[in-house]
Amino acid sequence: MTPVSQFTAPGGGPGSDVGRRIAHSRTQAGLSRAELAQAVGADPSYLRYIEEENAAPGTAVLLRIANALGVSLAELRGTAAGYPDGRGRAAAEPVLEEMGEQECRRRIGTHGVGRVGFSTEATGPVILPLNYTLVDGELTLRSTERGPLAQAAGGTVAFEVDRVDEALGAGWSVLATGTLRHVSDPVRAKALARAAWSAPWAGGDRTAWFALRPERLTGRIIRT
Repeated sequence: MTPVSQFTAPGGGPGSDVGRRIAHSRTQAGLSRAELAQAVGADPSYLRYIEEENAAPGTAVLLRIANALGVSLAELRGTAAGYPDGRGRAAAEPVLEEMGEQECRRRIGTHGVGRVGFSTEATGPVILPLNYTLVDGELTLRSTERGPLAQAAGGTVAFEVDRVDEALGAGWSVLATGTLRHVSDPVRAKALARAAWSAPWAGGDRTAWFALRPERLTGRIIRT
């Protein structure tokens, strides 16, 4: 997953913060600029201007773009970054459903940010947010050689990925559990580094690789 601050609008300049967020969300949604323009009833050249130039589109335009991308207005404006998910109210008649394994894998996708949970004698219960890349069916993670994740290697961990739709009161979560493996083979570690979608968001000397092949994959979704 590419941090917004490092994202350049496809085919153009860096654009404004809002433009970069729109371009990033559009890419994540798998939409071309023309497809998004058609969905919001705008000219593709105007959408290019919003993404690539220092534009300040109005609220009505941003709302149409947010709805087409399945994100909130606050996400596009960047005002949601300082608050936790779920500050909105629940929908009137939510329905909680179990997701099958295939749907869980689709939701995880090829990369993103999730939370790994484990417990060791030294640390007790720990939950760490980490960006991941799916490689050969394994969730691959990067951390420090002697950090908490290294202490959990060889044991059972849980990895959770979720998404919340504030506007609709909907969302989903996927939980993968299995044995965390420390990747000690330098050749394999280099291959994972080449395959990684992004460097660690937290930065620092995070050069140790860990892999989790899900032994159990479950998920739930709130539909409205």
